[in-house]
Amino acid sequence: MTGTQSSFFRFILFLMGAGILILAFFLINDGRALSGKDTFTWVSIAVMYLFFFVPFFFSVIRVGGFSVKIPSYTLIWAGIFLYLPASIIVILLLQSSLVSLKAALIIQAVLCFLFFLNVYFGYFASSHVRNVAAGEAGTMRFLTKMKNNAASLALKAGMLGSAYEPLGQSIKAAAEDIRYLSPVDEGKSVELDVKILDVLENLSQFCDSVSEGGIPAGFDGEIKKLQMLIKERKLLRN
Repeated sequence: MTGTQSSFFRFILFLMGAGILILAFFLINDGRALSGKDTFTWVSIAVMYLFFFVPFFFSVIRVGGFSVKIPSYTLIWAGIFLYLPASIIVILLLQSSLVSLKAALIIQAVLCFLFFLNVYFGYFASSHVRNVAAGEAGTMRFLTKMKNNAASLALKAGMLGSAYEPLGQSIKAAAEDIRYLSPVDEGKSVELDVKILDVLENLSQFCDSVSEGGIPAGFDGEIKKLQMLIKERKLLRN
C-alpha cells in the first residue's frame, strides 16, 4: 500500500467512525433538546474520537525539509489511553451528579491541557532533539574532514626534505592538535572549521609545489595562520 493509499484509507476510516457517532447522536437523542450534561457528554465523546486519531494522521513530521517518523508512538498512545478513560470517568461522574457541570468542564480542560502537553513532547520536543542530532552530525562531518585532511598534510610534510624540516615539524604539530579537537555547537564552530579546511588545502598545495621543486611564497605565514585558527578553535566550548 502506497503512502497516498494509506492516507486515503485512514481518512475513510475516520469518516466512517464519525458517521457512526453522528448516527448514534441522532438515534439516542431522537430530536429532544439537550441538557448541559448531555451537551458536555457528546462534545467529550467527539473530542475523545479526534484525539484517538491523532497518531493516524500525524505519524510523520517535517524536520529540516525531510519527512520522518515521529520518535515515539509509545508516548503518544500512552497519552491517548490515559486521556480516554479519564474523560469517560468525568462523564460518568457528571451523569451521576457526583460532580457539577462547572467542575466537569474544569477537569476536562485540565485533561485536554495535559494531553496537548504530551503531544508536544511526543512530536515537537523529539523533533528538536532530532534537529540537534542532525546539527551535531553536520559538525562531525566538518571535524572528520579536517582530521583526515590534516593527517594527509602531515604525511606530505614528512617528505619535504631537510630544507623545510622546521616547517614540516610545525605542520605535524598542528595536525596533531587538530586530531584532538572536539565537536562543538555547529553555529559556533562551522566558520572556523571552514577557515581551517581552507588553510589545510593551501598548505597541501604548498607541499606539492615544494615536492615539484618550487619555492612557494607565504608558506611560513600560512602555517602561522593555521596555528592561530587552531588555538581559537580550542577555545570553543559547548
